[in-house]
Amino acid sequence: MVKRALLVVKDLSGVAVLAERLVNEFGFEVLANEIAGEAIRSKGIEFQQVKCEAAAALVSDKEQGVSLVVANFIDVESAGRSFMSWKAALGAFDRGIVETIRAAAWAVERVALLGNPNDYEAALAELREHDGKFRQTFRMQRATAALRAASEFDFAVAQYLEVQGADAPDMGALSGYSKAMRFAWPRAQLLDTGENSHQLAAVYGGFFDHFEQKSGAKLDYSSVLTVSKAAYLIGEFEKPAAALMRNGKILTASVGDSLDSILSKVLGHEDFADSWLVLNGSMGCEKLRLAVSGKVAGILAPDFSDEELAVLSDNMSVTALSSISGMGYEALQEIRSIAGGVLVQDRDRAAINPMEWTILSLAQPLVEDWESLMFGAKVVRHADSAALAIVSGQNLVSLEAGRYAPKVAWNSVEESGIGLANTVAVFDVPEVEPRCLARMKQLGVRAVLLPLGGDEAALQSAANECGLVLLGISKGMRRL
Repeated sequence: MVKRALLVVKDLSGVAVLAERLVNEFGFEVLANEIAGEAIRSKGIEFQQVKCEAAAALVSDKEQGVSLVVANFIDVESAGRSFMSWKAALGAFDRGIVETIRAAAWAVERVALLGNPNDYEAALAELREHDGKFRQTFRMQRATAALRAASEFDFAVAQYLEVQGADAPDMGALSGYSKAMRFAWPRAQLLDTGENSHQLAAVYGGFFDHFEQKSGAKLDYSSVLTVSKAAYLIGEFEKPAAALMRNGKILTASVGDSLDSILSKVLGHEDFADSWLVLNGSMGCEKLRLAVSGKVAGILAPDFSDEELAVLSDNMSVTALSSISGMGYEALQEIRSIAGGVLVQDRDRAAINPMEWTILSLAQPLVEDWESLMFGAKVVRHADSAALAIVSGQNLVSLEAGRYAPKVAWNSVEESGIGLANTVAVFDVPEVEPRCLARMKQLGVRAVLLPLGGDEAALQSAANECGLVLLGISKGMRRL
């Protein structure tokens, strides 16, 4: 029987070249929808034109001899955005192509299905290596991926109708919270262990779309979490910035005009072994060697020069990642597992804006206090609550996080014995005890920033009695 390839696509990337090779190298006959036909006609390839609505029946009929289907469709959100009514949008969705994909996947014992242009070269290599045939393993891999894509299409149409099709639109759906939520991330990488050595773990979704590994061992569970938090943290700063993080916790951070001087401060931390260094510029070979000699676990930077990669090649114990898509806020929602389900909320994308702060005390902040408080606010929102950041200039002096009360965080700072002269303090929760303010002023803290919502009158009175600068922020300061 003559081998036949059915092409029903909306994305024409690589289709003409694929069709040409299928015909010339492997003797396929080609059937194509109108869009694909226009592309392959330029190659002088003869083909039989088919309508998308009839394509699924051709695949299901064994006598038609279709052994390869190339199919892809426009996502529902993009298509629906182009039409004025939901009825018109329903008619324009690529239902015929999706039904063809399903038919091909159900016929996996005899039909190979290519839904992604990235698979075309792999399909041609498969044919060359196996006498013009597709192995069952190859067909099965593509079929499972295609069925997932088809199910996502159905779910997307349901969500579209939920928002657009009812007489009274669902306000929750319009806000991004549909009546059902679907998680269909592909597995990106298996991890050797989970949080503990006896646990299993894997990375799902597009994590590696944002980061490229340049050297070192495969990421472990802790590193994946730390890298994600580090990217969000460093994305707060426009000026040169660097930080050290371990197990997702901030050890130290600094911002300034020169990344070289900032790195000197950050890498001067008393213990940064097994931590991750994250920065928003090029670190240079000298500082890279310093980080490596201090036994950092990994480095996250926008990129690495050839000279820096040479240094890393001699120290494969250090994992180096470069940022592919920047270090900003990619996610619009954050999701946390709970008993029997998940808890979803909008990610806080609001920028820290000192123009919205309220000066509660009679004492006024100095010009340099504003920058220090701004830096502290950006750091503390990425810490575990209840957190307290002590800042000097734009350098993190101390960060007490994960405490059950701000009083405990302050007690830990005081007991540590660190110098507090000419520093500022930033809390991420409002329940600060007024008596703490007097002690802060006594030890050298100049200004305090905290969220509004506590006993503001008592705090204001305490600040005025000791001459401390006190500011309140109306928005919450929790980022993650």
